[in-house]
Amino acid sequence: MSSYNLFYSTATSQAYTADQMLALFGINTQTTDIIIINIRGFYPVEETTPSFDNYLYVATPSYAVDGEIANQTWTYTPRPLDQAKANGSWQAKSAANAQIENLCAVCGYSNEILTAVSSQDPLSRAARYQEELDEMTAITDQLDSNLSIIESATTVDEIDSVLQQPSGTFVSGRGGAGPNDMHPSYFTVLTNLPPGVGEPELEIYIPGTDTVIPYNPGLPAPYKFDSMGNCYNTGDYRTTIRIAATGQVLSTVTPAFGPIVPIEWTYNPVIPSLGGSSSHSA
Repeated sequence: MSSYNLFYSTATSQAYTADQMLALFGINTQTTDIIIINIRGFYPVEETTPSFDNYLYVATPSYAVDGEIANQTWTYTPRPLDQAKANGSWQAKSAANAQIENLCAVCGYSNEILTAVSSQDPLSRAARYQEELDEMTAITDQLDSNLSIIESATTVDEIDSVLQQPSGTFVSGRGGAGPNDMHPSYFTVLTNLPPGVGEPELEIYIPGTDTVIPYNPGLPAPYKFDSMGNCYNTGDYRTTIRIAATGQVLSTVTPAFGPIVPIEWTYNPVIPSLGGSSSHSA
């Protein structure tokens, strides 16, 4: 029994530490057989770790008895938006600081040296430093973009996406009913989505025609999204992946004409203008 730290009570719906079990109920979990502990209405807890960002969401445990033990699961509640913004900004800054420190460790120049060099006139600056300065600029530019999105976020999930950078693979193509039709499509990979968001919580949005293609569990497997006919304007095949409940944009891809193929996408909350770049080009 020594491997368990918590014990769930079916009478109180609470979990207790080993010390609390001894102090409150007179049960020494180190020496008492699990059968006796179960008879007393307690179950050793198989502990788990919340899979979402505790700086942005409040984790609340729940327990379910499974034989001699209790399994622990977690529900999440978004923190107040202002608090999440402050926490998210701190996390973004910390991540950028770590990137700069790693850059300095790899190149051998200290942050102080690179900062001093960056203040020099570019025309008289030694060329040997330019690669590192360009990398530092990319890091600080990305940090500025992340902080701007966090500051203007209207949901905690948006902040989570900035920090976690969702990505995935959307299997899609155009054709069938014509070049302006989206083939029946689906996702094969989804990573780092906000808590509680999976394929059923997504939708496809076609900016050119203001068309929403919802998740459809009634389609033949594995397909989940189907335009059911033309959804594009000729020449505009932007296809945006969104969270259905909030309309939050995750990325925009451009399926090519022909059979469905995997299209890898990365987080980009800005729908590109017509002719702009996206995660995949036709």
